[in-house]
Amino acid sequence: MAYSLSTHYAGQGLLNGFSFFTGEDPSDGFVDYQSREAALASNIVSIDELNRVKLGVDSINTYSPSGKGRPSVRITSNDGFTYGLFIADFSHMPSSTCGTWPAFWAFNNGGDWPIGGEVDVIEGANTAQRNLFSAHTTSGCQAPGTGFTGVQGHTDCSITPENVGCSYAAPTSDRTTYGDAFNAEGGGVYALEWDSQDIKIWHFPRRAIPDDINLAPLVTPDPTTWGPPQALFGGSRCQADSHFFNMSLVINTNFCGAYAGNIWGVADQCNELAPTCEEYVAGNPSSFSNAFWQINYIDVYEKPDPGSTLPPSLPNNTTLPTSTMSSPVFSNNTVVPSKTRTITQTISTAKPTQTGGGLVDPTTINGWTLLGCFGSLAGYTSFTQFASFATMDNEACVASCAGRKYAGVSGETCYCADILGDATAVVNDLCNIPCPGNAHEICGGVLSAGDEATSPFAALGIPRTNSTTQRNSRLLGSTSSSPRVDPLLPRAAPPTILLTVYGNVNGDVPASAPGLGGTPNIVTMTSAVTPTSAVTAKSTIMVTSAVTVTFTTICPTDAAKLITLEYCATLAAQACAGCTVAPAIPMTT
Repeated sequence: MAYSLSTHYAGQGLLNGFSFFTGEDPSDGFVDYQSREAALASNIVSIDELNRVKLGVDSINTYSPSGKGRPSVRITSNDGFTYGLFIADFSHMPSSTCGTWPAFWAFNNGGDWPIGGEVDVIEGANTAQRNLFSAHTTSGCQAPGTGFTGVQGHTDCSITPENVGCSYAAPTSDRTTYGDAFNAEGGGVYALEWDSQDIKIWHFPRRAIPDDINLAPLVTPDPTTWGPPQALFGGSRCQADSHFFNMSLVINTNFCGAYAGNIWGVADQCNELAPTCEEYVAGNPSSFSNAFWQINYIDVYEKPDPGSTLPPSLPNNTTLPTSTMSSPVFSNNTVVPSKTRTITQTISTAKPTQTGGGLVDPTTINGWTLLGCFGSLAGYTSFTQFASFATMDNEACVASCAGRKYAGVSGETCYCADILGDATAVVNDLCNIPCPGNAHEICGGVLSAGDEATSPFAALGIPRTNSTTQRNSRLLGSTSSSPRVDPLLPRAAPPTILLTVYGNVNGDVPASAPGLGGTPNIVTMTSAVTPTSAVTAKSTIMVTSAVTVTFTTICPTDAAKLITLEYCATLAAQACAGCTVAPAIPMTT
């Protein structure tokens, strides 16, 4: 039976179909989740002229590392779901920035976590460039051994023993699943199909979204034509109906906590920026100007009841949209999720143009992945100026940086690095210089002496600098097509340029992540009872019990893992006079 669209979340309807979580982060994040009113007032949340919802973080103020954390948002769908096809189109997600822990996920919002399950569709931390799919369940659920294209990690989906569930890294063949690489592509689509047998998840880059998604609902999406999923949960080793039910959708950006904080300097080089995650997040607001979600839409498809000829009913308080659109407003009772959506088609031209906000540059070059347009407040301290010649393009820069991890180009000059350091992804269209050696590619950007408000560095807080001065300071002028490597070239790039950056990051595998929906708390107790003296008539008997208390708690040095601790105690109780057996001491928790 074919799917039919039951809920379309977009624009104001998306915001009104989700609630804003304002409680303490259950995964110990350094974050201050804002209410709807506060987020709108501070412009952390907005809707643009294309009806895209932006969910950002505070990128202006500094905070105390010992305080609550940096303001952000976590929104949860008002409706819970059991089964369906969920298609989410993001044009942007938080960049791969030290301190960030963004996620698009689902869990049973009305249960005692992990009852009802948790499925993490998009997740990563710090400088990750590769997506992590995870599931967290009660005991008895194992991930299947076949039927997916991702790289399988842990296979036990339960929250014990290490609180990381079961997981997959995105396949090495897909270079644009997360963070900077995802944004450089102009985003893409994640699709999740959930039935009584299993949960399947796919990722489609912007340039490879299936037609039945682009043209839906005029054409019904058909997951059977999409090939194997990247992640698979359920199957013969996990009864899906017992472990996943009544799940709500969640989008949030967390900081530090049990994931980004615990892998700080362990799975990355973020500790070179600050000793702790909290110190960096608290004191570097401009680093998070690109830590935002931009959501085109989230569609939910359901199959009609086999006994009914009617399509799925509308969610509570849902009204059908009209054919006209007004300017976005931010009330709580005007626009709600609908059953229809607008289809926009882009007509291609002969000249290469950016696709859906992505860069025109090749997604991959000899195994290197396009990470996007980067800026720096401190002058790219980790990048070395390596080569400069008149026919520079991205391919030449990548070749020049062989043996290094990152290649960045601006105009005629190529820079190489082993870590990104202070370099941070910025909006793609800020890089706008055609490559000298290939006019169909973009090679970074240069700050012009124009209006401050239109400067590409206005959002980064970098003062204007005359681009002529910067250009003259570069040792350019070679007319040869071969790179000129000069040991006297300055180590770092000027802070007044933007780099188009590629990374040799395909071998990086994301670390397993703890659950987002809660913290496990498992306690068991055992006891051994020994009377202190023989039992005789008309005597008062004191019974002592040597009790061993065993419990599972979060590892204080790695919150992504659980450890088992125990302690001993002695309990004393007065037994009945004349008893012929030692009384049992009830043990309850």
